Amino acid sequence: MQIIVFLGAPGAGKGTAAVRIAEKLPAKHISTGAMLREAVKNGTPAGLAAKSYMDAGSLVPDSVLIDMIGELLTASTPDSVFLFDGFPRNESQAAALDELAVKFNAEVGPAVCIDVCEELLLKRLGGRRVCPACGAGFHVLSLPPKVEGVCDVCQAKLITRADDQPETIKHRLEVYEEQTAPLIEWYKKAGKLRMVDGSGDADAVADAIMEVIR
Repeated sequence: MQIIVFLGAPGAGKGTAAVRIAEKLPAKHISTGAMLREAVKNGTPAGLAAKSYMDAGSLVPDSVLIDMIGELLTASTPDSVFLFDGFPRNESQAAALDELAVKFNAEVGPAVCIDVCEELLLKRLGGRRVCPACGAGFHVLSLPPKVEGVCDVCQAKLITRADDQPETIKHRLEVYEEQTAPLIEWYKKAGKLRMVDGSGDADAVADAIMEVIR
């Protein structure tokens, strides 16, 4: 069982790359949000615990997220490959993930960091659009929907996420530098870090990631 971690600032393209890599390997793309929604929908013990926090408008604590990942690994086969997008977000979560991997005889790594300059990050974040119904993602410049403002998958009206509004983008990048960027050094010390230039188009980035994974 293998867990490949995707690192990078908001707007680096972690989710887009993970979707493409999941098809190429094959592997299962695990985003924190999707994992939460699935666990809540299935009514698992961790999902029910998460729902109580979400209903109260509180952040789901690390312990519940770790329990959720444990449920995922328990239900998986030894040859499973997972692409973690959005987790871990800090060194504490990375340490907990390592402990969980030992318990389930899984390997964490490589950790792929998609490197993108701040100027490009700002352009990407400002142009992102998402479907509130099915979760599909688009971009006004690089991945526009077939019909402007309408989801290709389910035809719902696309929205700009609250955290992609201009006034919040700067704060998101500051939080990343403070909490998540240190994971680059964490995985570098562990010999698991693989840096990839994320300034190209999605296919080029996916190809580069496949090279470092191999």
